[in-house]
Amino acid sequence: MKTRISTEWLSGCSGCHVAVVDLHEKLLNLLDDVEFVRIPVLMDEKGYPEADVGLVEGAIRSEHDRKALLRMRETCKTLVAFGTCAVYGGPSGIGWLYEKDSILNKIYKDTVTASADGKLPDGAPELEQSVTPLNEVVDIDFYIPGCPPHPYFIALALKTLLGASVPAISIKTVCSACNRRMAKREGVILQRGMSTAPEEDICLLSQGVICLGSVTLDRCQAQCPNKGVACAGCSGPSMDLIIEPHLDIRTMIARRMSLLTGIDRSKIQKYIEKEAKTFYSYAISSSVIYKKPTVEIRNWAGN
Repeated sequence: MKTRISTEWLSGCSGCHVAVVDLHEKLLNLLDDVEFVRIPVLMDEKGYPEADVGLVEGAIRSEHDRKALLRMRETCKTLVAFGTCAVYGGPSGIGWLYEKDSILNKIYKDTVTASADGKLPDGAPELEQSVTPLNEVVDIDFYIPGCPPHPYFIALALKTLLGASVPAISIKTVCSACNRRMAKREGVILQRGMSTAPEEDICLLSQGVICLGSVTLDRCQAQCPNKGVACAGCSGPSMDLIIEPHLDIRTMIARRMSLLTGIDRSKIQKYIEKEAKTFYSYAISSSVIYKKPTVEIRNWAGN
């Protein structure tokens, strides 16, 4: 009997669903063992059929999202938080920094394209006060972070859920898959606002560019740094950062970059704090970040 899979798309960009399609021939191979009973990007199924496995993309931002998640939990034996938005809140989590009314007013009333009477659009789902990862509302059985998850890890996760014997999934950081090498340097300047550096084989931190590879879980096979772009942390915090309450993105990165370049640690920390909306963007609304005693994102972001 085939394993029944149901998927849902909450407040997100649909990129995680597209990543399922990006399995290409692997998806065809999976179809020998699974049956998709609900998948928004491939079929028009409005209901929530009973399923063995549920994959939920996106965070909870509206009343609709919450109801849809509860229906998925009711109808799926195993529920998976699929993608970084589902696991940590993702980029939409920046809404956690602001009051709901201030966001709606900014979009619909305080712009040149606002309606003449200043009214909000009819029929839109009621926004919740903040952005919430899935596990703060329902019990989640498995997590697949990534923005979107790399097809390799999607296939590996689905095979595991189907009972196949597969290698243990690594909990190493993005740095473990990066081809660049760390090097101590002198006279390096902090490259504010930069995401690339000229030397192709040298660690971006060694060149004064903030790269989050050492504090990010490898669920991407270091696609960005290996192609010359600094890691933005899209797969979510590394396991040591999640487990240890005293560890934080800015202090860990500042320490490592300072050791490599000699740049004053406090200077690096203050820069990361000033740009907190960027460097914390993928997990800003997750309690594994904002509940850390040393993290004051709302203060850093000026809210």
